[in-house]
Amino acid sequence: MCEDPGKDILEAKARIAALFGDLETYMEFAMKRQEKRIKQGIKYIDLPIVRVKKPEKPEA
Repeated sequence: MCEDPGKDILEAKARIAALFGDLETYMEFAMKRQEKRIKQGIKYIDLPIVRVKKPEKPEA
């Protein structure tokens, strides 16, 4: 990952597009997977927490 979150988002969208063709196809896949999990009784999924380190401001 790089320092620019905007660039990270664009790279992630490019990877999704490479796998699924476009973002809409991925969203359909994700919604179907979520509906399947809800039917199985899984109410939510714990996602890993991503912490971004902020540069410390020098004391003035």
